[in-house]
Amino acid sequence: MKTSMKNIIPASILFLLISNVAQAHFLWIVQTTKGDAEVYFGQAAHVDYSELIHKVTKAKAWSIGWRGNEELKFSKVGNERLRSPLSSKLRSQPLALKHEYGVISRGDATFLLRYYAKSYPFSLPGTWKQVNNKELLPFEISPSIDGKDAVFHVAFQGKPAPGCQVVIVGPGIEENLEETSDEAGVVRVRLPSHGLYSIRARLIENKAGKLDDKKYASIRHYSTLAVHYEPAQVDAVTHKLPELPQGITSLGAAVAGNTLYLYGGNYGSAHEYSQQGQSNDLWALELPKPSKWKKVGKGPKLQGLAMVEHAGQLYPLGGFTAMNKAGEDHDLQSQAGVSQFAPKTKTWKDLPGLPEPRSSFDAVVSDGQIFVAGGWNMPGKGKDSVWHTTAYSLKLGDKDAQWQALAAPPFKRRALSLAAWKGKIYCIGGMQERGGPTTRVDVFDVQSNSWQNGPSLNGTALDGFGASAFACHDGLYVSTLSGSIQRLSKDGKKWQFVGQLDYPRFFHRMLPWQNKSLVFVGGGNMEVGKVTELSLVPLVTKKQ
Repeated sequence: MKTSMKNIIPASILFLLISNVAQAHFLWIVQTTKGDAEVYFGQAAHVDYSELIHKVTKAKAWSIGWRGNEELKFSKVGNERLRSPLSSKLRSQPLALKHEYGVISRGDATFLLRYYAKSYPFSLPGTWKQVNNKELLPFEISPSIDGKDAVFHVAFQGKPAPGCQVVIVGPGIEENLEETSDEAGVVRVRLPSHGLYSIRARLIENKAGKLDDKKYASIRHYSTLAVHYEPAQVDAVTHKLPELPQGITSLGAAVAGNTLYLYGGNYGSAHEYSQQGQSNDLWALELPKPSKWKKVGKGPKLQGLAMVEHAGQLYPLGGFTAMNKAGEDHDLQSQAGVSQFAPKTKTWKDLPGLPEPRSSFDAVVSDGQIFVAGGWNMPGKGKDSVWHTTAYSLKLGDKDAQWQALAAPPFKRRALSLAAWKGKIYCIGGMQERGGPTTRVDVFDVQSNSWQNGPSLNGTALDGFGASAFACHDGLYVSTLSGSIQRLSKDGKKWQFVGQLDYPRFFHRMLPWQNKSLVFVGGGNMEVGKVTELSLVPLVTKKQ
């Protein structure tokens, strides 16, 4: 049924007396620190004693996933809340709820009361996606961050909803902050502190009807949003770095001195691989005075490779080569080659090859050694890929050095990211052989040659897919698909949100420059495709 916005009466010019129940009680859905979904019936998104909780036990709620939605089953807990345990898979997904409360008469007004609610499990703006489902959540508040402002987009039946009362409750707000959505359905505010904010919107639809033999003259819609807000500690800044000559993903990249180098990668469309779509160019950009990209070398055509830097030298490793031409069936073959490029002389030198062909993996240098882990071996057309269960190291500077096997990793993952921090190698996220993308982190202790579990990244499972990581300045940083920049806490027990990229990307490279800035280059964006713009983030913590 189509709804005309002409039937919507702006809350700013219409006031009807509502009972104490409707004034004081709104439905909220949240995920607790224990991993449960809970529903509250009160003024804000927290436990609130309510003798009326029994009236909302028939509310329907869902976990919203990128592979589909899963309905939740709740049980009543005292007079305080409804609760539904969440599986580990559902704990990284938004929650949504709707409930038709019924027909209410107050004074001269008789109306149908409907509730909607939504929440996100993370304080990552890039994961705050609109549900955009007219049946499941027809009245919805969707947040975003624009600079220092929080922006709340209010929509009804998929269209902007102007004139809606919007009330914000949270830390640093002594009295409820009340605003009205503008012509675009937007409310823009400056949130004063970090923490959980409770936002509610009211829309009055001038539409008569009948429910269970009770007639009503209008419909009151209330939508709530529970969202954790963390102010960014670092900002992407305006810079004069030239765009890439061409969009590229799955590339190798490194910074040597003040020069940014890119090698290999895929110029073609996603999931379309051919000789014509692969790069064999080595590009260079002088960061202090960036005028234009220059080709400084050529090698074999590769993508899904790694490239590291040590003592001013570049080391491309592995990757795969498309043996087929455009339009032909894929014939993709992983490579074992390892080489050294000397920027001063622009010369190449072969090093001992990887013990197995390897692509869609990563590498990192720590204490003069290259470490590799993850990935798979694609042997070519008609043959099954083999997921690697091995990891190796190679000591640089030793002309007789050979690859040494490390303790077997407790995982099979590709499209992961490696980073070195405090004598340990962090293997971050990726795609699992079984189970899809993951935010799991495994940590290799170089000294003890052993593995241990690390803290999972914040975000949805996709935030671990095609991420990029590097140690720089004061910590270990990760850049994820949703655009979040996360830093490992000082105690190493969790990841903290520190900033948001203007151009979220994955299968890109995040690299340190002069140990005080991060440069983001290449990769793809889920909405716009390949990203040619570079981002620069100075790692200077902002004053809070």
